[in-house]
Amino acid sequence: MWKTIAEKELRDHLQSTRFLIAASVSMLLLVMSIWMGINHYKARMSQYEQGVQMMLDLASQQSNWMTVTNSAWRKPDPMEILSNGVNSDIGRYSDIGRGQDVRLVRSEYSDDPMLAAFQFLDPTFVVLIVLSLIAILFTYNAINGEKESGTLKLVFANKLSKAEYIIGKLIGSWLAILTPVLISFLIGALLLILMGINFSASSWGRFGFFFLASVLYTTCFMLLGVFISAMTHRSSVSFLVLLVIWICAVLIVPKAATMLAGRAMPVPTVDEIESRLASYSTQARIEFFNDMTKRSRERFRSMADMKPEERQPAIAAFQQENETKRKEMEQSITDYSARVYEDYYNQKARQELLAFSLAKISPASQFQLATMKLGGTDVGMKKRFEDAMKEYKAQYTNYVQQKGGVGFSVAIKSSGRGSTTGSMAGPPQQKIDISEMPKFKDPDYSFGTSVTGALFDLGLLTIFNVLAFVGAFVVFLRYDMR
Repeated sequence: MWKTIAEKELRDHLQSTRFLIAASVSMLLLVMSIWMGINHYKARMSQYEQGVQMMLDLASQQSNWMTVTNSAWRKPDPMEILSNGVNSDIGRYSDIGRGQDVRLVRSEYSDDPMLAAFQFLDPTFVVLIVLSLIAILFTYNAINGEKESGTLKLVFANKLSKAEYIIGKLIGSWLAILTPVLISFLIGALLLILMGINFSASSWGRFGFFFLASVLYTTCFMLLGVFISAMTHRSSVSFLVLLVIWICAVLIVPKAATMLAGRAMPVPTVDEIESRLASYSTQARIEFFNDMTKRSRERFRSMADMKPEERQPAIAAFQQENETKRKEMEQSITDYSARVYEDYYNQKARQELLAFSLAKISPASQFQLATMKLGGTDVGMKKRFEDAMKEYKAQYTNYVQQKGGVGFSVAIKSSGRGSTTGSMAGPPQQKIDISEMPKFKDPDYSFGTSVTGALFDLGLLTIFNVLAFVGAFVVFLRYDMR
């Protein structure tokens, strides 16, 4: 008998004007968001290729490796089409050079404030806002609406149990909501293929899990709608209650959790961190140069009585000593920077853990965090790329040193007792060969990594669905149909 109820419920939805309008709007927005995401991805790929090529062209014109301005560019991931996440908030590249800290700069939002003001319309946003509202619109009067119209008594005039009726209702409503979502994602997948997006097997697997997350999230609000409809006797009341729940779950809880975590666990800003690093670096360099000046005076004073042939080895030893101390100074700056950033990231991680723990009482936060993990655009994206760029910087620095990247050589000649003259020889004018120069590789973010990161949030969404289903089922068994 439940099959008959499910068929009737599905047929009633499919034939209603409300369904046609809601389904058309949701399908249009989902397909349009995927199409816009594809165009946005292509534009970013073009910027990436131009930036890398320009950097290589400039490097190939140099005659000494020490004058090369190298940079590491972040290659766009096709999964950003589905979930933009923090992708537009973090920089697109970082300068890689001696004495420069690795830091992603020039984010899309910094270059285009308009985009920052209105955010990016991606499928995650459409599912998060539009589909959840449509799920509520379909089910807010699923039970009390039948009672108000008098059809509930007529249905139970036949030999039909409440359990069969509520199961049929839920299945029929779920199939009605699933239909436009499934069609939209199938069209979106076709668009990805037709527009030449290079989706790997890993990306298609993550695409499948993204669809699963969307179904779980939409189902959660559908079950919640039936649950509230069974708890109230008037459809106008259930609609208002659901609207308040939706506002709290989607709009208030995620932002409130972030604000509370920021208050409970304050973290220094990036500007404060950079100010500390700059102050330490400046102080270390001042101390190095003061010490070098003092030692040079003492050394040249002691060399005054040396024979000309004895001065050159002494000067060479002094230069070697300066180079050793300079490396020690730079290493101390690097070590201090590493300690400061490690402490910063640890504090940030604790703050994010608290914020996410508070936010996850909302299914909207669970869905958004899961899709960001699947897309690789989660809050850990910046650290992953900067860590990979730091490794690349070490690799590139070693390569430059092996290539003999030096700026100028100093030649000191003796012109008599107590007198020396010096000259600086510039680098050779032959162009360097960049064919073997190390290339930056994006950090590995595999299918297993993304799914493992999203499993906990998907599990929470599943638990919410189970609780909402049990709640709707139990409440309807006690529902007063008079």
